[in-house]
Formats: sequence, structure tokens, C-alpha cells
Amino acid sequence: MTMLDTNSYTTRKAYIEAWGTYFKEKMDAGWEGYLITLMFKQIPGSEAAKLRVMEQELYRVYATHLSRLFRRPNAPANRGKLPIWIASPDYPVAKREKVLLDEVRINDGLHLHVAALYHRDRRFACSIEDHFADLMHIYIHGEHELLRMHISRIETEERYVVGYGFKTVVKRASIGVDGLIVLPRTSSEV
Repeated sequence: MTMLDTNSYTTRKAYIEAWGTYFKEKMDAGWEGYLITLMFKQIPGSEAAKLRVMEQELYRVYATHLSRLFRRPNAPANRGKLPIWIASPDYPVAKREKVLLDEVRINDGLHLHVAALYHRDRRFACSIEDHFADLMHIYIHGEHELLRMHISRIETEERYVVGYGFKTVVKRASIGVDGLIVLPRTSSEV
């Protein structure tokens, strides 16, 4: 009996396509989709060490954000309404528009893309973009490694945007599907 290679290019591609389909279905059901890019200060060490620090920062930002969205995120009434974040490591690719050289130099360009889904029921009435713009100082400040965040609403082409955000998972077997970080974590993981 042959075992399926869970980290083959075909499997990684199919996995990301499935996330794209999931996003489309959720957005068709009324959820809002966003692509969030997190850039970090220089983090010393190997790629694995950098990814560990980035993952911890992602957890911190998500937890802080969750407390702004819901008074009691763990309340039974909020089950099924928590934002869904799927994060993927990414490296810059050649583009038509010029990227700042400093952004490519920091951590060899390594950053995180988050494909995010938001339920309409939440504590504040403003858009997610406005929330982050108004309260960026809560998420980014001197004592943490996060340098910058960029938030864009996904209006159309959900599958394409998710595929773009997760392109490094598809292209780099060293990261693979195990490199994805899905939030919220289950209660047993917390």
C-alpha cells in the first residue's frame, strides 16, 4: 500500500485551492474577507527561528484583536462568529511596482499573509480596515517584533487572493501545508 505524499506539490496546491473554496463559501454566506500582511522588524536566527517569533506575534495580535471584537470571545453566543485567520509565511516576488529595498532586506523578505474571515456580528460598527487604522498603536509598538500591517478587503476573486496569500506554501516544500497557522485555535490547544 502506497502512502499519499502529503507535502507533494499537487497536494499542497489542492489544499490551498480547498481553502480558497472555503473562503468563497463563507463570503457567499455573508462573511467579510480580508488579506492582512504582517511585516516584522529584523529577527535574528534561522528561517525556523524567525517563523517561531512571527507565529507568536500573530497569536498576540489575534488575541488583542479578539478582545476588541467581542466582550467575551469564549461565550457560547459567540461560537461560530469568531474571526477565522489562516496565516502563511511568504517571501516577496518580482512585481511591476517597486518594493522598498529595506522591506526585502529585513528577514530576507519573510513576512506573513493572513487570509481573514469576519462575521458581521461584532462589538464595533466600523470596518475592519478602519478599526486597525484607528487602533494600530495597540497592535504595533516598540516592545514587540511587528513592524507594519496592511489590511485589504477581499471584494472578488476570493480563490485567487487566497492562492496569492499562500503561494509560498505551494511553491516551497520546506514550508508546505504544515506552515499554515489557523486561528482560532481549538480550546485544547490554548
